[in-house]
Amino acid sequence: MKISYECIHCLARQAVEIAEEATSNVLIQEEIIKKSLKELGEMNFNETAPEIAFRMHQHAKNITNITDPYARLKEQYNEIASEIYKKIIEEKWLDNAEDPFDMSCRLAIAGNIIDFSVGLKLEHSDVVKSVEDSIKHDIFGTGTAALREAAEKANNIMYIADNAGEIIFDKFLLENLPLNKVTYVVKGGPIVNDATMQDAISTGIVDLVKVIDNGHAAQGTILKDCSSEFKSEFNKADLIISKGQANFETLSDIKDKTIFYLLRAKCSSVASAIGCKQMDYVLTNY
Repeated sequence: MKISYECIHCLARQAVEIAEEATSNVLIQEEIIKKSLKELGEMNFNETAPEIAFRMHQHAKNITNITDPYARLKEQYNEIASEIYKKIIEEKWLDNAEDPFDMSCRLAIAGNIIDFSVGLKLEHSDVVKSVEDSIKHDIFGTGTAALREAAEKANNIMYIADNAGEIIFDKFLLENLPLNKVTYVVKGGPIVNDATMQDAISTGIVDLVKVIDNGHAAQGTILKDCSSEFKSEFNKADLIISKGQANFETLSDIKDKTIFYLLRAKCSSVASAIGCKQMDYVLTNY
């Protein structure tokens, strides 16, 4: 999905947020903002938004020597998600569900509300509401039954993670997949609140399935920049489960793979590309 004009507003906002999260020094903030906006001014409209955002974040990291400006926020949202996860387990939502697989998909999608890059100022209650709404909200797209059928037929399933916090809700869906066939993918380094190997370890994902990183520290999955190990696993997979907007933006032009996208459509450009309404719960193979 190539960058749209609407993405420019979002990226300009991110330039400021990146600077403010990286440092409290106003002069350094201004330097980061100027370099980030210079990237916007020189962007190629054939690129995806995550490719441009990656270069913006690199400026902040290089100027401040801080590799993970969002570490504190990621830890906070892992804790919030963990509390809600425990509540769902204690109240036996999946055990009592008419269709546990459908419920697990809904919860995985609901977790996608935890996304700092779209400028959502989230409270604990926002995450709770997304989870509660997921039970009764219509899901746009091909539906959970289509994913279940694809998973039953697949020999190699790649599950591409999105954000910290959110990955705790991925556990519900992972536990309803053939775990021995699943390779779970996190980022090769920190970028905004995207999940890294450390998040996979701290949340227990590594105890469920094989986990690898993609060898790159950008939002989404920019295949040309990913590691050879990841590309090998990606090529081998006959089913890919892709979480979040950035993965949709960077993978949606690939038509020779079976890819199911699970996300909340939080911005109008992604919603328009998918054909859904903004903030819809989406499960589609596009």
